[in-house]
Amino acid sequence: MNYFQKKWRSFSIGFLFVTYMTVIVFMRQPITTWLFIAGGWVLLILIIFAGTFVGVLGVLLQGITRRQEPSVPFYRLAFKLGSKNATILASYGLLMLREEKADVAIECFDRALEHNAYFLTTKTLKCNKAIALWKLNRVKEAIALYLEVIKQFGQEDQKFITDPSYDQEGIDDLVANNDYIYPQDYTTIGFLYTLEEQYEEALFFSQAALAKKEGFASAYDNIGQIHYFQGDMAAAKENFEKALEINPKLPDSLYYAALVAKHEGDNDKAKTLLIKAKQCKLDGLNTINYPMIDAVIATL
Repeated sequence: MNYFQKKWRSFSIGFLFVTYMTVIVFMRQPITTWLFIAGGWVLLILIIFAGTFVGVLGVLLQGITRRQEPSVPFYRLAFKLGSKNATILASYGLLMLREEKADVAIECFDRALEHNAYFLTTKTLKCNKAIALWKLNRVKEAIALYLEVIKQFGQEDQKFITDPSYDQEGIDDLVANNDYIYPQDYTTIGFLYTLEEQYEEALFFSQAALAKKEGFASAYDNIGQIHYFQGDMAAAKENFEKALEINPKLPDSLYYAALVAKHEGDNDKAKTLLIKAKQCKLDGLNTINYPMIDAVIATL
């Protein structure tokens, strides 16, 4: 069955050609007879690929409405029906990540990786799986998967693989030899290292994000968090301010800038920043959540 699913186009063309020649040319039956047979074949294909068919409806609906929510039931049904389409699985997996259902997301990404044949889609799936691993508190596995991506999609002889150094030269080499690793990837790796309290590596990847894209707000947020957890409030404040200057509605920086303000004894400023953070739309891809914000507000 798996072989048939991979070769269904070839089988379909062959089947329709053979039945046409047999029914119309040799048996001289009316065209309606062959159309009946062809219709049966199309119905069989739809049954076999029901999951993908339903998922495509979800993709089309999302494209038309520019909203994700209406497509969720279609993606969910496609997943349950066993769709192996990487685009559908990647879309549903990302939605599950946003809804804090990382276990389902990993199932989606793993299935998609088994059946995907496209270069950049594989990279995206692995990176999204790493984020899902983080959400399941499997941070070391998430870091290992990201490092695997760097090795797989970067230059083979890059210094980071053969002789890593966490200085400016190492940053320049990393960025130069990884065209398919984007600023958000670097900031995510940096954040994961922050969770592991490996601050040298965390700062290295966060600065790599800035080397890749100057003025990347999430990278400054990362650096601010690194300094915050190391107890350097002045440096943390400086970087959160840089992040918010670029993106005034970055919820993570608003939250941590509030913690710095609270540390400085400025509860009014802290509360203002937290209210702004709470007005932002948060989901499973953020490093903070609404209960975290409410918990700090309750202490002011």
